[in-house]
Amino acid sequence: MKVFKGLIYKELKLMKNWFMLGLALLILGVMIGFGLTKYFNEPNIFVAVALLMVVGYGLYLPAYLLSSLNIEGQTQLWLHNPNSGIVLFLAKLTAGIVFYFASFLLSIVIAIWGFKHGGNLESLLQLTGGPALNIVIMAVGITLGTLFLGVWVLFYWSLFHSLKNIPVLSSLRWPVVIGTWLLFTTFGNYVSNLPLYQKLKNIGVIKLNAYSFEIKTWNTTASAGFVESAELSMVNGIIYTVLVFSVFYAAVWLLERKVEV
Repeated sequence: MKVFKGLIYKELKLMKNWFMLGLALLILGVMIGFGLTKYFNEPNIFVAVALLMVVGYGLYLPAYLLSSLNIEGQTQLWLHNPNSGIVLFLAKLTAGIVFYFASFLLSIVIAIWGFKHGGNLESLLQLTGGPALNIVIMAVGITLGTLFLGVWVLFYWSLFHSLKNIPVLSSLRWPVVIGTWLLFTTFGNYVSNLPLYQKLKNIGVIKLNAYSFEIKTWNTTASAGFVESAELSMVNGIIYTVLVFSVFYAAVWLLERKVEV
C-alpha cells in the first residue's frame, strides 16, 4: 500500500501542470460564457456553455491518460520500475480520477449557479424526475463513461507500444490499432443487436422517471433528454463491468510482457 500511495503521489506531481491547465480552460470557458451573456444580454447563453463544459468531462480521463502515458514513453520513467502493471495502471487511474472529480465537481457547481442565475428557471430547466435526481444521474453517467473510455485508452496505448517489438508490424502500428478498434466496434455492435443480448438487457431493469432540459435563447429552443422513460439494466451493468476488467487486464498483460517503455 505504501508503494501504491507513493506512485499516486508521483503521478499527481507529474500531472499537476496538466490539471492546472484544465482548470485554466474551465475558467476560460466561464469567462467566454459571461462575455457572450453580457454582449447579447441573454442569460441562458452562460447556461448552455456551462452544460457543454460539464458534458465535455466525458473525455477528461482518456485525455489525461494519453498525456500521462505519453510522458512515460518520452521520459522512460517506467523502464526500471519493479512494480506490476496492475499497480502502475491503477495508480494512473486513481490520480486521474482525483483530478477528474476535483475539476468536474467545480464545473457542476458553476452549472448549478448558472441555472439559478439564468433568468426564468421555470422555462429554462424542465425536469420531470427532479433536478437533484437528474443531476446525479448525469454526473454518474459521465463518470462511468469517462472511466470506460480511459480503460480502453490504456489498452490501445499498450497495444500500440507492444507492436514496436514485432519487426513486421513495427511500421504498421497505427493501421493495426485502428483496425483493432474497428474490429472491436463492429463485433460489439453485432453482439448488442443479438436477440439473446437484448433479452439479457431486460433482466433486472430499473425504470427511472424521464427527464429533459430545454435551453431557450432568443427564438431558438434546444432540448435533450429521454422522451418517455430511462432504464438501467443490472445485467447490462454486469456485462460492462466484466468487459472493463477484461480490457484492463489485457492492457496489463501487454504492458508486462510486450511493452518496453
